[in-house]
Amino acid sequence: MNAQRLVLSLLISASVVMMSACSNPLTDLFGSKDSSSTDSSTTDTFNGTLAPKGSLVFTFSVASAGNVAVTLTTVAPATTGALGLGIGPSSNGTCTIANSTSGATAGGSPQLSAMENPGSYCVQVADAGSLATTSTVTVTVMHP
Repeated sequence: MNAQRLVLSLLISASVVMMSACSNPLTDLFGSKDSSSTDSSTTDTFNGTLAPKGSLVFTFSVASAGNVAVTLTTVAPATTGALGLGIGPSSNGTCTIANSTSGATAGGSPQLSAMENPGSYCVQVADAGSLATTSTVTVTVMHP
């Protein structure tokens, strides 16, 4: 009886060691439940000069469907007033704003986001009267 237990113990130990060294064939066929996709996103940074009561338009391309996040990162000289920020499709040099906010203030978090399909898009920054002087603005757009 002791010899049977010893052989059984050795077989179980050997099986555990061999199984830990092998990959799961079902994972190879169907993928791992824990595997994460390697989404790559692009961040475009735009700089421009914005006159009081003026507007600026920047264009970019979205390669695949997904979330587009727009951030007004800096305004110099700094202003306490809000600026307009909008996003929409761009075609033949025309920017059609489809999603906007009139309350964008410079910061590190996106003030505007939208789900977009592949194509050409634009971001518009506009002043409705809060700028006292011509200012330099920086806008970042994170997109797929």
